[in-house]
Amino acid sequence: MRIVLTDRRCLEIQNNNKLEKSGKGEIRLRVLYCAICRTDAKMWDQGHRDLILPRVPGHEMAVADNRGNRYVIWPGISCGTCVHCRAGRENRCEHLQILGFHRDGGFADEIIAPAHSLIPVPETLDPAISCFAEPMGCIFHALANFPVKKNPRFLIYGGGTMGLLAGLVIQAAGGKPMIIEKNKEKIQAAHPFLKATTIACATHTRESGFDAVINACPDIQAFADGLKKLRKGGHFLFFSGLTKNATIETDLIDLIHYHEITISGSYGLAPADMQRAVSFLDAHQRIPATLIQGIAAPENAPDLLPQVLAGKGFKYILDFTGSLSREYAGQNHQGTSQGPILETK
Repeated sequence: MRIVLTDRRCLEIQNNNKLEKSGKGEIRLRVLYCAICRTDAKMWDQGHRDLILPRVPGHEMAVADNRGNRYVIWPGISCGTCVHCRAGRENRCEHLQILGFHRDGGFADEIIAPAHSLIPVPETLDPAISCFAEPMGCIFHALANFPVKKNPRFLIYGGGTMGLLAGLVIQAAGGKPMIIEKNKEKIQAAHPFLKATTIACATHTRESGFDAVINACPDIQAFADGLKKLRKGGHFLFFSGLTKNATIETDLIDLIHYHEITISGSYGLAPADMQRAVSFLDAHQRIPATLIQGIAAPENAPDLLPQVLAGKGFKYILDFTGSLSREYAGQNHQGTSQGPILETK
């Protein structure tokens, strides 16, 4: 079967998986699990600049070959010859295509992908949890050239899946992350993760002088507040695009000049970042498991996309193996956790 986006808010569940014709160096793979990313939900709702319809969405997937070897897939298809590809910056490829955008993705029981995009998954890593390799790889990409230990105080705006994963990676690297999430219910839902990591999460903070800020949400106010919270000479990791056509006061932009703030953009990930993410997940998989809101049959995708779009829950994963017997720490926790909500610190 496959799930096809034919137009905005139009999904078709098709029983026959008509695979695209494989090209040179490409391989047919069986999809085990595919997570629903908020980008998938936004594409379903609004479209996307890179989306070509009709399309099978999905780019956070765990797959297996005909020998049973398991992989995650770097979702980019790069040319391999441009200046960016030769420098190991395949995410900047001049001719980049993306699975789930330009080519059919993982909302199907089979997929065609380049063999060189396959990253082996160790037997010790739960295949469902390996779906976090793509979003976590994006975090590693953003932090690739940033000395966390020398700049330990991080302020992260956005307590969704990406913001929480960023906190986990920063903490493991020796940093001291704090997460700002204005939605109290989301903080409550994240209680299993926050309890396991002891990462501070609040609706706002009076603290300032942070070494680095990451915006893991599109809120223009978070971007503005982040500039004010940085120390002089601080670093702003511009991770999430901002809400379209929003405005910001130029006085705040001037802080970049007066405080000598460095802003670094980050887009997507390269294969090497995803490889690091797989190794990290293998060592820390108990904690990302707390963010699995539910594992669902593929037929439930049309009902789950609106929830993901609305920011309800963290990570929903579609199960193409036909087995739905396992539970994870984060399942059914949304709105039920009894942990404290920290409003200020």
